[in-house]
Amino acid sequence: MNRHPQVQWILWQATTQGFVARCQACGATVTAGTPGGIDAFASAHQEHRSAAPGHFGLGDAVAAATKAIGAGAPCQPCEKRRAELNGLFPRVWRR
Repeated sequence: MNRHPQVQWILWQATTQGFVARCQACGATVTAGTPGGIDAFASAHQEHRSAAPGHFGLGDAVAAATKAIGAGAPCQPCEKRRAELNGLFPRVWRR
């Protein structure tokens, strides 16, 4: 299986019926007739908290550090930053 170029926890494979994609974070799968269907699936699964189920991503590390110093509850921009950092660096350390 191949990794999606923008959403690293989405694996996809070409089959005789089109394409099959699987999200490693939640286990969801989809069969799509075109690569655009895989991109739509990846887009829908882009917001998972951690990019790699067995690892903490960089966004998770930053969130834990800000929580440890008492920065308060995370806001919407904080969650967006967390998702983006997890997408860029999904495997900082093992859970």
